[in-house]
Amino acid sequence: MERDEHSGDPVKRIDVDPADVRVVQSETWSYTSSPPTGAAPTPFLRRHRAKLALAIAIVELIALGFGPGDVLRQWLVLLVVAIGAVFLHVVFARYLPYSLRQLTWIFALTQALVALFPIFLGVGVVIIVILLVFAVLAGLALLLGDRR
Repeated sequence: MERDEHSGDPVKRIDVDPADVRVVQSETWSYTSSPPTGAAPTPFLRRHRAKLALAIAIVELIALGFGPGDVLRQWLVLLVVAIGAVFLHVVFARYLPYSLRQLTWIFALTQALVALFPIFLGVGVVIIVILLVFAVLAGLALLLGDRR
């Protein structure tokens, strides 16, 4: 039995069957590989793209809220733009350079957030109304259950 020179412990060996080994080669940068380094703004975009999209969406929502026009028509246009932006990002993402792919992702998420905001707002209002109704019912039950 072989012994390790430094510790004197027995040497452990691992046998690997070549049939169990798989070599994967990636031609593009994916979420599992590290982003390219250098002086390019790419690492910043990759790290902060969700924050950037949320900030742009908030600014866009404020601008739309104070802007003139029919709210329903604006929302329908935003919905179409969001669907188009997400579709174009999904279709062309593998063909675009890494930095441009990050920018299209930011744009697609921004438009999706802006288009879905009325739905999120409506669902939030419905949840709040349901909670208020339950609070009133609980108060009513407490009042009716009071035997003093």
